Amino acid sequence: MSRSVLRIAVVIAIAVALLTAWQSARGGEQAVQSGPFQRGIVVVGDSITAEYNDDPGDPLQGWWSMVGRHFDANVTTHAQSGSGYLRQGLACGGNRFIDRPEAFRDVAPSLFIVQGGRNDWASCIEGRHVESRSEQVAEAVDHYFDVLQANLPRSTRIVVLGPTWGTLDQLGRQRITAIVYAAAKDHGIQYVSTMGTLDRRNHVIDGVHPNRAGSTALADRVIAALE
Repeated sequence: MSRSVLRIAVVIAIAVALLTAWQSARGGEQAVQSGPFQRGIVVVGDSITAEYNDDPGDPLQGWWSMVGRHFDANVTTHAQSGSGYLRQGLACGGNRFIDRPEAFRDVAPSLFIVQGGRNDWASCIEGRHVESRSEQVAEAVDHYFDVLQANLPRSTRIVVLGPTWGTLDQLGRQRITAIVYAAAKDHGIQYVSTMGTLDRRNHVIDGVHPNRAGSTALADRVIAALE
């Protein structure tokens, strides 16, 4: 009698274990599919990204924070004020987008966003800002996109935001925007125009950088494009 009970107990234990494993597998699958960017979001950018935080409701909550929270995804930023595809940041004492390999090597985020370009109206020569040539900018943008596509897996969605221009930030607007757009198109990368997000007086702090309304407008544009 005790052997029969033991056998029944063993059978029940095995059945419960199999059922639990099956449910866990289904639950794990559902967790992965519960959001589009479960492997996280990486953002490379300039001050429009670098000078903002991840505090909900804060006046300086970043557009990227709003996007990440909308999709329930972790966001990692690699941003530096004054930088671009061509130009070094931090008043020519910093680096360019391409100089941040940690953003695209040995990582496989669900989404990789490039935000920037407005600073590339100039390049750094001997520590000074000198107006850039269009050929220089185009070469830098093309090279960066080549590197991203060579290093990121196909499962990573790459999105390029058009350069953001504030009300007082117009130098090179049409020229640089056209270069970034053309490069994204040539590489088959999704391009999201930012026109109309920061070029309103009530959307910027200093004519260049967004206030909360500006960051919200930029985030809404990105979210709409991703959805």
